[in-house]
Amino acid sequence: MRLLVTRSLRCIMLCITFAFLMTSIPVSAQTGTSPVSGKITDSKGNPLVGVTVALKGSKKVVTTDNEGRFTIEAKSNDVLELSHVGFNDQSVTVQSGQAIAISLQEKSGTLDDIVVVGYGTQRKKDLTGSVGVVKVDEAKKTASYDVAKMLQGQIAGVTVHGSGEPGGYVRIKVRGVSSFTSNDPLFVVDGVPLSAPFDFNPGDIESIQVLKDASAGAIYGSRAATGVVIITTKKGKAGALKVNYNGYMGAQWNPKTLPLTGRTDYQKIVSAAEQNAGLSIAPANDPASPFYVTDVNTDWQKEGMKTGIIQDHNVGFSGGSEAATYNVSLGYFDQEGTYRGPQKYNRYSLNANLGGKKGIFSYGVKVAYSQSDKIAPFNDMGSRAVFGGMVTSLVTAFPTIPVHDETHKGGFGGPAETIYRGIMLNVIGMNAMLDNRSNRGRMLGSAWGELELLKGLKYRMNLSYDRTDWKDTYFEPEFEMGTYYTNTLSLLRDNRGINTSSMMENLLTYKKDFGKHGFDLLGGVTYQYERGEGIYASARGLTEPYYPNFEQAPAEGKTVSSGFQENAILSYLGRMNYNYDDRYLLTVNFRRDGSSRFASTNRWGNFASVAGAWNLHNEHFMQLPDFISSLKLRGGYGELGNQNIGNYLYQAFVNTNASYVFNGTLAPGTSTINVVDPSLKWETKVTSYAGFDAGFLNEKITLSAEYYRNTNKDLLFGLPIPLTVGSFPSNITTNAASIRNSGFEFSLGYRNEIGKFKYNLNANMHTVKNEVLKLGDNNDPVYGTGSKTEVGRSIGEIYVYKTAGLFNTAEDVAKHAQQINAAPGDVRFVDTNGDNVINDLDRVYQGNSIPKVYFGLNAGASYGNFDFSMFWQGHAGNKVVNGIYHDLMLGLYANYHTDFLNYWTPTNMNTNVPRPVIGDPNGNARLSDRFVESGNYVRLQNFQVGYTMPSELLGRTKVINSLRFYISGQNALTISKYRGYDPDFFNDGLYSRGFDIGSWPNPRTYMFGIQAGF
Repeated sequence: MRLLVTRSLRCIMLCITFAFLMTSIPVSAQTGTSPVSGKITDSKGNPLVGVTVALKGSKKVVTTDNEGRFTIEAKSNDVLELSHVGFNDQSVTVQSGQAIAISLQEKSGTLDDIVVVGYGTQRKKDLTGSVGVVKVDEAKKTASYDVAKMLQGQIAGVTVHGSGEPGGYVRIKVRGVSSFTSNDPLFVVDGVPLSAPFDFNPGDIESIQVLKDASAGAIYGSRAATGVVIITTKKGKAGALKVNYNGYMGAQWNPKTLPLTGRTDYQKIVSAAEQNAGLSIAPANDPASPFYVTDVNTDWQKEGMKTGIIQDHNVGFSGGSEAATYNVSLGYFDQEGTYRGPQKYNRYSLNANLGGKKGIFSYGVKVAYSQSDKIAPFNDMGSRAVFGGMVTSLVTAFPTIPVHDETHKGGFGGPAETIYRGIMLNVIGMNAMLDNRSNRGRMLGSAWGELELLKGLKYRMNLSYDRTDWKDTYFEPEFEMGTYYTNTLSLLRDNRGINTSSMMENLLTYKKDFGKHGFDLLGGVTYQYERGEGIYASARGLTEPYYPNFEQAPAEGKTVSSGFQENAILSYLGRMNYNYDDRYLLTVNFRRDGSSRFASTNRWGNFASVAGAWNLHNEHFMQLPDFISSLKLRGGYGELGNQNIGNYLYQAFVNTNASYVFNGTLAPGTSTINVVDPSLKWETKVTSYAGFDAGFLNEKITLSAEYYRNTNKDLLFGLPIPLTVGSFPSNITTNAASIRNSGFEFSLGYRNEIGKFKYNLNANMHTVKNEVLKLGDNNDPVYGTGSKTEVGRSIGEIYVYKTAGLFNTAEDVAKHAQQINAAPGDVRFVDTNGDNVINDLDRVYQGNSIPKVYFGLNAGASYGNFDFSMFWQGHAGNKVVNGIYHDLMLGLYANYHTDFLNYWTPTNMNTNVPRPVIGDPNGNARLSDRFVESGNYVRLQNFQVGYTMPSELLGRTKVINSLRFYISGQNALTISKYRGYDPDFFNDGLYSRGFDIGSWPNPRTYMFGIQAGF
């Protein structure tokens, strides 16, 4: 850890030193200039600190000090350009011998802000569709390698789940579950559609918008059914070279440990379980045995968890002229895991944007590259099955087994079944011995050119190429960790491949105002081609000393295979925005998509939308009260499609090697591998919404509210078919399901200032009501782990047994419904259907796994040079099945939660914990309401305290223009009654979404950061 901290500090110093050198390059003085001084204030006469004062046509830039004053070298009639966050830009002409005194006007809220939408931009006040604008500065306060994680709680209608695993995948959904295949939204980065943005540096982001309905997203047609996240990265601005450094370093750890039994209590419970089953006590737990364990008491949580380091460093360079602006950034991100082992994730990134304008021609070029390396925890084993995953395996490990055991091959402990009678996985040993690595190199290149053919008429061509080179390697040596987890044949896997995506777009836009009528028209043709290929190799039997490569493996242990897939989509698109007198707004979208993922008869899909808005505050025949500064009513309707379903699903495959012996003669034959529906067609999403936006007291208070209703039709669904058909898998994928999502979304903002004290609040909340409308021709329900999905209810509702305490006597058992193998001390399951038999038919719904309400709250304040912010988020109204608690309450050989110490005995009947018994003949451990808990939580996701150095002090350095230090905490406090590690667990199993399988808990993080400008 000390070495890592030292390396991090060196990295920071190198970045800052490099920035000093770049900004110390001398610039020739402009002849005929003289110092020009001035003072800049707000509308109330208060001095403005940090206002940018740029000399037009040159690279000279200064900023105002604490008194709002500045000095810059300029000539008479030169133009100074003034800009400051939250204020309107202003220009002033230099007059010889005159001091400058300027009062900047505050922007009236954010109505004039420019919002990026599909294939263009709009003023925020002109939006008609449902578009969520993310406050990027607030989102960036969440330390994460993935932009998706940064969006958690930041915007109404968007839900995010991710684990604490370094480099682990993050799931994001827009307005609920809308497909049985993929629910991930489309990401568009600088105009290029991408499947996921996690390879790229969040520090490069300038803005994020989320298109949540068809009226906003239909311009992306087939790929917008699950929402669209539009990301714009930082571009250069004309002016002198600017260098910025932004970095942080912090520590992470698991904020919670579970109360587990130690050696003595464990041996007590497991011995009682054996005696209750009529067995003798295992030698390891029997005081009369020579194998009785007395000298081992392993705290697996203490041994298996550690403090990890997270750090992120970014250096950016920007500047240029109107003809050629540039922005180049370099980034380094590194995160260690909080579990013992080599797990970590690091990424090096480069992002370069070049753009400019010359006469009627504008252009832009982007090159982004990232190289990421991930050392992952084991997610499977080539030699043995893993029961429960890494987190669950750690907490259920026997405390009577040591972490290290030099008598075992590999040096790690594990139980011998003859002595301990149970099996367990030594997670620490497995993480140390297995080498599971992923390497990704991703390059995204794009270029565009725009030519103004006539005034208002522009032609634009976009070209892009996205390539990912990936390599996954896995090595499992020979080892011995007990009777079951023993490997006598080493295994090496080496999988690698290339995924590419190329796109060409041709677009025409026309923008013209005719009096009070404003038109903004768009038409275009786009083509995208994707290709993926890989080679998959494995080898067994490598010997020590290990040099994991295929040369060392024996020939008979080697296998190799390969794969190739491709798909293409051709689209025609059009859009019209109409504005009448800033009062009546209309947007119409249309897109026609043809996808190779469907057969020729169903290849094309048409998707359209319409949305309108009415700016009541601009209406002539009504006068709103003075305190209402803006009021807009809006609504929309449209259809979207989904072609993100996988390739070749409509094509059947056959096995040409299905030969068979008839009458002693081998006859060649062919058999069907899978049964398919050749008439697969587009999934369709029909969306509608109505809402309003309002501003009060000159936009000090802003309020938005929406009601949405989305119906997804013709969803692809796996219908079961008889096993006698011989298909694998034993179902057929066809358009046979339908889902509806509806709910409300609210966003509220408030900002104010009292003298030097400024503060703001931004809150959001949304609800989701999910209902399954159709599941195949017969509407047969789908069962998951502790869940059931059926028509008329939501996806993955908790569906388990209901309990009514324990049996205390044999008479209790006899009077109850037939419950096979029940005995005093066992769980009494309720006969819910009244047939006097306890079986699967007695399971009942125990709650919705989808939260009813999601919410987030950002609060910020500043006084002088100090600033403070905090961000709370959470959800409520859902139930979860605590899978970790379940596995700690089995009453078998695995370790126990301390709650089990209150188990039933003839002298301890006042308890709800059943007797431990090996074999569990009554099924006490079956999923029931004993393990169903509230999923509600409120979390202080982030807080930050910062200090900005006074500009007059920085001015003495002649190099540093701005410098801010901050400390930050993440996942600092969680309010929840959940007995597991983290109520915000990661499980995107569609039907089993409410089951906590033991995901890597989100860590608590404390960081120190620096932001500097030169």
